Amino acid sequence: MGYQTTQINDSATISEAAASALTSPGTLAAEYDSNGNVKIAAGTIAPVGIFVITNGDTVESGERVDIQVKDIGLWTAGAAVAKGAELTADTAGKAITATAGKFILAIALEAAAAAGEIIKIQIVKAGYKPAVV
Repeated sequence: MGYQTTQINDSATISEAAASALTSPGTLAAEYDSNGNVKIAAGTIAPVGIFVITNGDTVESGERVDIQVKDIGLWTAGAAVAKGAELTADTAGKAITATAGKFILAIALEAAAAAGEIIKIQIVKAGYKPAVV
């Protein structure tokens, strides 16, 4: 009898190789580069999740980093956001309110009065926000 498994990862995090050296990636959005490594999201493609705060302040290129891909976590705001807002990544991997055509990664569970605040979020990966017609 062989080893049987569900082949489902129940963890809220995954581990990936850093595409380049990263400085303080914790609580910023992560996206894949063309080689399948992760970098800080630039707001142009769908982020995979949020770098967890325990990755440390300095990550070397190729070093493994943990990324939260589901559940409730922490994300640094790139601007003021309202509690309940649909969130996307700005060009620095920070949370901003999603506008039409942007990928909704999370819902704000707390408000941020200004950029730089770390807020509680629910990762939802809801797809691209439609335009209002």
